[in-house]
Amino acid sequence: MEYEFYLDLFFLINFFLNFLSLFLSASMGRMNTSVVRLLAASAAGSVWSVLLFLFPVRPAFLALFLTVFLAGSVMVSIAFSLKSPLKTGKAVGMLTLSAALCSGFFTFLKQTFWLTDWECICALACLSLGAGLFFKNTLKEKERGRERFVVWLYYRGKKKQFLALADSGNRLREPGSKKPVSVISYGDCVGFCDVISSVLYIPYRAVGTKEGVLPGILFDRMEIETEYGLSEVKRPIVAVTKEPLSGSGDFSMLIPEIFVLSGKK
Repeated sequence: MEYEFYLDLFFLINFFLNFLSLFLSASMGRMNTSVVRLLAASAAGSVWSVLLFLFPVRPAFLALFLTVFLAGSVMVSIAFSLKSPLKTGKAVGMLTLSAALCSGFFTFLKQTFWLTDWECICALACLSLGAGLFFKNTLKEKERGRERFVVWLYYRGKKKQFLALADSGNRLREPGSKKPVSVISYGDCVGFCDVISSVLYIPYRAVGTKEGVLPGILFDRMEIETEYGLSEVKRPIVAVTKEPLSGSGDFSMLIPEIFVLSGKK
């Protein structure tokens, strides 16, 4: 029995599988990359597959070792900005897992549903895109509670920097304007906004405490450094509390989570 082998088709199928595997790895590991770098890394992996087909390496475990650690390291180095051997090793592990999932599902679709190679690629692309977006959003939500944001407050020609926590539980609103309210401690106001023209009163209710009122200050503007770039909030309202906000001192301000969910305010 004879089979016709198309080298260009073999290269393209491996190219698309490599691209989808790298995309999943980037999503799971939250690694920075670009389409151009993913394409270049996918091409490098496909060239390796072609060379391995034309010049087989024996025994099989040696070919597998070279593919995972040699070709895999080259691919992740091209695709991602990695600065340590540990991160490179982690990326290679993710790529190996992603490649096994993509190849396995590709074979499953082809043998179970008798799809063509390109139909399998299209189905796998849709599933990989959905899985990638899921991992990206899930990991982003998980990390948000530990992420800190550099914030600048401006008041009467003065400015001060704060390290802020985006608090999903912050539901403070100024009763009149209904604007979301941030929170700083009184100690950080000394020397910055000692003299104020007016005070707003912000009602609050916290779990395990009685209801109360916090004094609020209307600042000129607020700037927040986010992943979307520098975001500006005009005329922000900031409540002042007597107690420090963090016992460990890892943040000095609470801002509403809505301020960092998008680049537009």
